Amino acid sequence: MTTELAANGKPYVHHHGAHCETAVTSALFRYQGVDISEPMIFGIGSGIFFGYLPFIKLVHLPVTAFRYKPGAVFHKAAKRLGGDFVIKTYRDPQKGMDELRQVLKTGQIVGLSTNLYWLPYVTERHRHNFNGHNIIVLREIEGGFRISDPTFGDPVDCSADGLDQARFVPGPLNPHGYMYYTKSVNPHPDLRGACIKGMKDSCSLMLRIPLPIFGVRGMRFLAKKIIKSPDKLGFQEACRHLAGTVRWVEETGTGGAGFRYMYAAFFHEAAGLFSSDELADLSKEMTAIGDNWREFSLTAARIIKQKDKAEETFAKAGGLILKCADREEAFFRKLQKVARQLKA
Repeated sequence: MTTELAANGKPYVHHHGAHCETAVTSALFRYQGVDISEPMIFGIGSGIFFGYLPFIKLVHLPVTAFRYKPGAVFHKAAKRLGGDFVIKTYRDPQKGMDELRQVLKTGQIVGLSTNLYWLPYVTERHRHNFNGHNIIVLREIEGGFRISDPTFGDPVDCSADGLDQARFVPGPLNPHGYMYYTKSVNPHPDLRGACIKGMKDSCSLMLRIPLPIFGVRGMRFLAKKIIKSPDKLGFQEACRHLAGTVRWVEETGTGGAGFRYMYAAFFHEAAGLFSSDELADLSKEMTAIGDNWREFSLTAARIIKQKDKAEETFAKAGGLILKCADREEAFFRKLQKVARQLKA
């Protein structure tokens, strides 16, 4: 932890985070005097999700989302916790940068969604084209801004031109200068009520979206695509697509398996808050589901590295995702019942 000063001289404590948006949201609340952990923010903000998006491509590969869309966790968590908050996007980059400077002068710290590749303080080996990386701007400095990036151990400096480019880079999922901050928060939020709302919303997202590419239906859709991919794409191209899926499971934005572990940590905290053995059991089950996703990644890595063309192993990889889908469907159906019985 490192203590910095915001524009108004108020101390800000930088924490290294597990995931950028939950860490930024937790930090914004902590700055206002309400200490809420990342897992609680993730659960209250209904961050858990799944979506296979073949019509959106990064580096020519379909996007596989293991959490809900960027910005939604902050919006839902802040609303459910009684925060007074501001969210803005911009068509004009100059206006977006001018408003950032104006808000900083009022003493607020500001969350931004950026493209990770264009942040100049990120080393070359860690850069990749990801339009949902969240950071906090603490204050303006000569030639740029002081940044609290939760993926770094300490605050960093960022040039004004670099931040401008990272906020307004064109392309798929362009952040459009997405900016957000809390004007005030409820000093005594209804944590129990917020947790229940987050749980019920997550159940709807995972079970009730009618389109076949979202929730547990989306998992099965992806699994079948993987199983058929050697025949449809050829072995090498199927391996390339499989490697892209593994990247979403293990690396991008904390990784899908990592989100499952964070959701398990949410239920561990919620079990204590509600004195609920059922929530404690759900925490253990979600940890096991995260392990299943990691098992898929290991199997996929072996397929990609093998020298022979044993296409039947794609069936095994797809079968592991089908197993995850079955377990997650059972998990969220059980959660539906438990959430109805909880009292705020």
